[in-house]
Amino acid sequence: MISRPALRRRERAVPLRQEKRQAGAPSVSLTQVVAALAAFLGGLAWRSTSDLTRTGFARLVSHLSILSVTLVALVMGAASASSAVSQTQRPGSTAPGENTSITLSVSTLTDFSLPAAGGALFYNHQSDIVRQADPFTVIPNRPRRGVIEYTVQTGDALFTIASRFGVTPETILWNNQATLTNDAGNIDPHKILPGTVLIIPPVSGIIHTIQDGDTLEGIAAEYKVTVDAIVVDGASWNNLLEGRLPPVGSTLVVPGGQKEFKGWELPRAVARNGAGSASVALGQCVNTTSGGLQGSTSFMWPTHNHWVSGYNYSAWHRGLDLAGRLGDPVYASDSGFIVYAGWSNVGYGNLIVVDHGNGWQTWYAHLSQILVTCGQDVYQGTTIGAVGSTGNASGPHLHFETRYMGDLPNPFNVLPAP
Repeated sequence: MISRPALRRRERAVPLRQEKRQAGAPSVSLTQVVAALAAFLGGLAWRSTSDLTRTGFARLVSHLSILSVTLVALVMGAASASSAVSQTQRPGSTAPGENTSITLSVSTLTDFSLPAAGGALFYNHQSDIVRQADPFTVIPNRPRRGVIEYTVQTGDALFTIASRFGVTPETILWNNQATLTNDAGNIDPHKILPGTVLIIPPVSGIIHTIQDGDTLEGIAAEYKVTVDAIVVDGASWNNLLEGRLPPVGSTLVVPGGQKEFKGWELPRAVARNGAGSASVALGQCVNTTSGGLQGSTSFMWPTHNHWVSGYNYSAWHRGLDLAGRLGDPVYASDSGFIVYAGWSNVGYGNLIVVDHGNGWQTWYAHLSQILVTCGQDVYQGTTIGAVGSTGNASGPHLHFETRYMGDLPNPFNVLPAP
């Protein structure tokens, strides 16, 4: 007779064995399938290569290779399946055949938006990632293809315009000579005012208008460049046929070309010996007497401010635009004699010229007031005028020049250190 406890243990053991058989059943069935498939393929290979000739032997080797690869793949698949089954039977897991259910906590649904009744459930995990608009566009730096026109705007200056279009300031002045020439026939950068239309070439240099009788060699020599500068460097704009110029009246871009600048000179009537002349300037002193004070060639600053507020000294601007407020005093830079005191119709506005009796002259332009008269002796440091913006000036400043024997050296070379 079997005791009641033993019967209970026996009843519990029977389901466990049944569960083990059920868990291991897939592995046994898969092994049998592999064995049967191997036997079938082996028999097929043997029957197809039973003649054992060289061709038959090669065919046998190839079939055996295919059979080996197939067996390896099936064994690996069986191992994977067995591993998956064993993991499903880990302690605490649900036994096969039992009903399973998945319980999701509310926290697992935090990334989902619950729709209204009847609506579809959608995933909104990345709704907070928004592409920001980029208001800045990087424009590639491409060379311009030709000559353009630009209208000067309020706040523009020669240097800012030149920088904007990638050319030198001289290029703008040379190619707008007709627009910027003053009454004396000189190019005046102070005439660049709002509303002025400027011609801007695609590269630093000269725009030449073809005249009758022009040659490439002559044009190159005129603007101090080589023929290659026109034909090779300017090929993008000129498109010249070999040995031929464009028709008369058309334009030619001369990269690197140059022109000469010259400054306005007082007529000879301002000589200290009083020699008269029929042609005089508006503020020019005539019938001057000889003598007067002579300078020391040791110059002082003509204003309280010792820095440039406009154009600095250059080939096309042969003076300094010294900073100053309207009405600030202007001093004689050295002792001398007044040879010009009045209005200048060539862009200087109210102008004073002091002759220092030793080959030097100093010029003071754009004045708001003139406090001296023709023929007057002035000592170094004497107040001779006031800062202004008369003539071709865009704001109050003093245009100051130093001249020696007709040349215009840089004033910084004779003034003391700031």
